[in-house]
Amino acid sequence: MTAQEEKELLLRVVTRLAGMLLAEGGLLPFGGTLGPGRNVKLLRPKSMKRDVTRDELEQYWVRELRKAVATSECKTVCHCADVRVPGGETGLASAILVHVEHADSTSEDILYPYRKDMILGVVFGEPTRVATAHQVFACPPKAS
Repeated sequence: MTAQEEKELLLRVVTRLAGMLLAEGGLLPFGGTLGPGRNVKLLRPKSMKRDVTRDELEQYWVRELRKAVATSECKTVCHCADVRVPGGETGLASAILVHVEHADSTSEDILYPYRKDMILGVVFGEPTRVATAHQVFACPPKAS
């Protein structure tokens, strides 16, 4: 598999899980890794404080995903959260934000708008992708 195919496989698993969790009533932020043999491992916190900032969330997942990478041979990781973004009838629209990266390729943030439908469940709209810097596979700063 190419790096892009690995990222897309992990994204399919993560968005499917996010849709199921949202339909069941709520989504706590979670992370995921894709290891050798296409093995997906999901990482879920035992608890999460309310109103966590994006910076706090990213710091947490960078730390947890780096631990997971250190004990496995995975090269593809992500973390996912339920967010509100400008738009919609009330001024804010629901979306999930997924940060995904591959050790040998690119990193990106992907925003999937969604709505809840009484018949279909959670329906995702067209995603918006933005290239970002690596977080998990970034070189740590050198000590001075």
